[in-house]
Amino acid sequence: MIKLRDLIDEKKCGVGQNPEDTGCEPASGEKGKEKKDEKPKKKGGLPGIDGPPHPDSPSQRGGTTKGPKSDDDAVGTDAAKERAIIAGVQDLIHDDRDVDLCKVQVPGSNLFCGDNKGIPRHEMPQLKSKPKPGGKADQMVKAGILETDENGEVNTEKLFLQKIGKEAPVERVKVTDLKATQNQLVGKKVSLFLNQLQNGDPDSEFTRKLNEPIIVSRDPETGEMYIVDGHHRWAALVAQDIANGGDGDIEMNVKVVDTPIEELIEQSNDFTEEMGLETKSGDKKK
Repeated sequence: MIKLRDLIDEKKCGVGQNPEDTGCEPASGEKGKEKKDEKPKKKGGLPGIDGPPHPDSPSQRGGTTKGPKSDDDAVGTDAAKERAIIAGVQDLIHDDRDVDLCKVQVPGSNLFCGDNKGIPRHEMPQLKSKPKPGGKADQMVKAGILETDENGEVNTEKLFLQKIGKEAPVERVKVTDLKATQNQLVGKKVSLFLNQLQNGDPDSEFTRKLNEPIIVSRDPETGEMYIVDGHHRWAALVAQDIANGGDGDIEMNVKVVDTPIEELIEQSNDFTEEMGLETKSGDKKK
């Protein structure tokens, strides 16, 4: 398990950390003193990430973005550790470290990846992915049956549900009620998504995609819900829940398939292979 000091520098202030709130040491060595060699921010880029926050972002509406103030408000049981964790996650967008958030435990909870099914990221199904040349999905794109988005990916969720003969009604659930299936979360990717949710334009295409429903499995006997596709979007909303003060009250839309996760993963992997869709291997250490 990665220790908190491996996730963040406990002495130096991270991006967005206030010395008065965290007791951290300003990187400049003096409180409030700007770095002389600090470069001006680039124009353009992602709203609120490479520029000023969008006026409708939580930070501009007065929302709390530093974590729970007390253990009673925490998602788990330790508000201080959650504040340290969220500061580290927010800062990863500016860092090249290869941090796996599945190795970061939020005390008193199953987050981020407690009770996961131990499946490596590269073995997880990808129902939204790029078609392999000559594969079935590629042929459907050329025939005008499927469309690619700006990233060259196709969405085969509807076809998958038709294939297994299941309906997946959209439900609104607490993000803390969902469990990770895979055993890896790319920290930098979660940080990017979190910063967009907190500071980006809520009406942008990027934010809209982050809030699209993800497919989850619900065990008919136990009621446990595991994620099939969309782990990093879910993890960003979990981080947002912690950042906004805890309480476990952040919700997201999910498409629920009432099938045990093991069975659904097998079915979706078979479908991914049949359609000729690319899978996403875990990031390799630099």
